[in-house]
Amino acid sequence: MTALQGTAVAVVVTGLPVRWLRRLLSRASVRSVWSGSPIITMALNARAERLLGCNATSVVTHTYFITEEFDRDLSRWQRVPVVRTALPFALFVWACWFADRLHFYCDRGMLPSRERLTFNFLELRVYRLLGIDVFLWTYGADVRSRDLTRALGEPNCCSECTQVGIACICDGELRRRNARELARLTRAVFAMGDMIEYVPGSNNSLFFWPVDLAADGGRKYRAALPIFNGPRTVRIVHAPNHRMFKGTRFLEQAVAELEREGEPVELVLVERVPNRKAVEIYRSADIIFDQCLTGFHGYFALEGMALGKPVMCFIRKPAEYLLHPEECPIINTHPATLKEDIRRLVRDPAQLTAAGEQGRRYVEKYFTLEAFAGRLDQVYRELGVAPCR
Repeated sequence: MTALQGTAVAVVVTGLPVRWLRRLLSRASVRSVWSGSPIITMALNARAERLLGCNATSVVTHTYFITEEFDRDLSRWQRVPVVRTALPFALFVWACWFADRLHFYCDRGMLPSRERLTFNFLELRVYRLLGIDVFLWTYGADVRSRDLTRALGEPNCCSECTQVGIACICDGELRRRNARELARLTRAVFAMGDMIEYVPGSNNSLFFWPVDLAADGGRKYRAALPIFNGPRTVRIVHAPNHRMFKGTRFLEQAVAELEREGEPVELVLVERVPNRKAVEIYRSADIIFDQCLTGFHGYFALEGMALGKPVMCFIRKPAEYLLHPEECPIINTHPATLKEDIRRLVRDPAQLTAAGEQGRRYVEKYFTLEAFAGRLDQVYRELGVAPCR
């Protein structure tokens, strides 16, 4: 019997007594744990749930360079081999006892899986036995497969990809099997943007990338509209965490050609920089360029709008992918039109200022922690989930 099987059997055998004890104990509020892949918005989502009265916490076992702002960062224990091996099982047992509600992405939970970017379904069965609600969220690579991506048409995030089988789940049958079991074993799966294409039956109403406009006393996302008091160079800022998925080469080519033609434009790339430092660079932008391949905006676009910057991005299906598309000021662009779209904006600075103002209002209205918490509360009520208090 493997360590994984042994841990699961132990929990299952004691499942009924633990479930009974959990319900017997009186708790002041629902205990909610956000864990799995260390996506930058995970900690923000947990904080938003705390606004509803939940005892919500984010727990990660590793972090990326982008941010380490999680409630419980256990990555330092990864340096100890014995602890590194035991940590997933210890977290699993802790979650079984502590949590009333668990949140993961579609690629992993607490326990390791045999196949990359898929869940350990035995883990989910144990949570169900213990009466723990499990909610799943998407971030992109955890659900995108090549068959569906290519079916969306060109361009797409497979168009330039050189990391087949590495960057995303990729395999269509593997994605379908994973999605099928996740839908069966969890309370709900939440998706948005192009991710709705890959998750049949998902709840697509939450738009779960909130921006904390109060961070650092409001200084982090203080609005800095592009203001033009006379002719000057227009600065485009682009932050490609993966160049081949963002269409970076199309942007570089477009800007280089415009510069040769005498247009006052420059490009600044932000790569391998922690989020706090990156946001300061974003502040210097006149235009934020998100991507022109994937078909949906990223968190970078929301941060740009929060700063009062006009945002360029390829949105494949605005009416389906955007929250209140009639109010979203993202400037929709495409590799084939990118150069002329930039030229038009460079020659119309008033439009840049107006789009920046509209973007800030859009984030203030729909993407604050409070706005997301309100949507989350509504969905919990619709699902019949116990209130946080």
